[in-house]
Amino acid sequence: MKLDTKAKVKTPLATLIFVERRNLVRNLFLILFTCLLCGKITFSDPPNKQQKRETHQYRPAIGTRGIGLSRAYVSSVDDATSPLWNPAGLASLENGNLIYDFSQGTLSAAYSIKYIGTLGVNIIDLNASDRFLVHNPSNPIGTFEYGSNQALLSYARKIGTLQLGASTGYSRASVPNSLWAQNYDVGAQMKLPHNVVVGMQFRDISGVSIQDENGIVRQTYNSQLTFGTTLTPHPFIRWHSCLNVTPLSFGTSVELVTGPLSANIGSFFSSDPDSPTQTWSLGLSLNKWGKQTYYTFLNEDNNQYKHLFALGFTFGGARKVSDESKSHKVEPKSTDTTPKVTPQTADTPNDTESVIRDNTIYITPPTQKHTEKKSIQIAKKHNVSTELMLAIIYVESKFNPVAVSPTGAGGLMQMVPATARELGLKVPNYSNKLKPSLDSNVDERFDPQRNLEAGLIYFNQLLKKYQNNLTLALGAYNVGPGKVRVAGPLIGRGKTYANSVITRRNLYRQDAKLLETDLKRLEIILNQ
Repeated sequence: MKLDTKAKVKTPLATLIFVERRNLVRNLFLILFTCLLCGKITFSDPPNKQQKRETHQYRPAIGTRGIGLSRAYVSSVDDATSPLWNPAGLASLENGNLIYDFSQGTLSAAYSIKYIGTLGVNIIDLNASDRFLVHNPSNPIGTFEYGSNQALLSYARKIGTLQLGASTGYSRASVPNSLWAQNYDVGAQMKLPHNVVVGMQFRDISGVSIQDENGIVRQTYNSQLTFGTTLTPHPFIRWHSCLNVTPLSFGTSVELVTGPLSANIGSFFSSDPDSPTQTWSLGLSLNKWGKQTYYTFLNEDNNQYKHLFALGFTFGGARKVSDESKSHKVEPKSTDTTPKVTPQTADTPNDTESVIRDNTIYITPPTQKHTEKKSIQIAKKHNVSTELMLAIIYVESKFNPVAVSPTGAGGLMQMVPATARELGLKVPNYSNKLKPSLDSNVDERFDPQRNLEAGLIYFNQLLKKYQNNLTLALGAYNVGPGKVRVAGPLIGRGKTYANSVITRRNLYRQDAKLLETDLKRLEIILNQ
């Protein structure tokens, strides 16, 4: 696929910053990994210690979101807390992620490094006492007893549709003078056809026995094997389920998603005599502007701390155009918006072939004068008026090249993944299309010029389908051609959308200053 040369140009300063940040993160994880390896010697059990007493149990569930989904989180993990449920979920991350769970004093951090994989760190029970802030049984926040600590270092990588991950770390028990013992976890996750994701986790592979300084085994974490599935029958509905083989238990949860908000309710059933037979949970989450908020109400008989709360944020990854434009503004070379150039026609036989060949969009060099704005060149190339092109962009994305809609459409012209792929754009198969990669090298919908050209090609296809009826074509662009008859009439959301675009187009025709302002906005985006 041919790429625009300007899209590949990086300033030396930006390259230096990226390399230094990548080296810093790499060195940080190397130091942590070295510490864990050294810790095996430091915290290893003293020789010739006689084991006298042992308490068998399974490592407890940790993480507000996972518990809110009734522990059915093995197949849908996609944030920094993934190693606590399935380390393979780290491979879903495109950027860095940091989450602090106030309820359990858990800090989770993960960072994705291109061509290497995703590294994660989880440190459990950072609280100064056995409860968060206040040592009191009535404190509604806090579930871990003092000293029940754990530190995990994890790695995950994606291989096609398969994700693999592993964790290693150290745990200690909530008893006086507890030593540390090493543990190992592995996990896998795979996306199947028909919006199905399956996952598996094997925790504490060989079991973990924790001794005190006198050599007495105070606690043993038995191995746990869990399988999970996530079904998405509708973009707004997800069904999560998990089956724990050891101990035998089952969890299920239904999640409703609308834009950045999600809500779920579920139940967990266990055959473990040390756990409640049945519990239910209610979860709420908000993921917007790179910030995550999670809340869970846990109805568990033997647990008086029923309210769980966590906060997180995303960092790193692709920089937004609005940020770059502040330091790399490219002023338009001319303010002439109406140069005398013969426009192309939409039904010229070779016009489409010059743009779409073998399902690949090629950005062809403009034939107009070099002083003409790129946005005007693109509009004329696709036989669309400048005013109409700007109006569609304004209504779709307000000139935000990294906009993502509640239905998963992305970029200036808000292309959904399926349509973008049909037009030759490279778009990954996301497990959650509401959280796409904003890197234009990964998802070309966020390459402003490619997105704009693909959107105009699609609009011209609709215009031809609806026999040059602008209102019907606009309505079909918004709600889909399957919901708009060729003979009309247009009703509902599609009609409202079409009226908004036409109103904005007419406003550009009446207000030359507004037209020039928005043209400059688009030029900065296309030229940066």
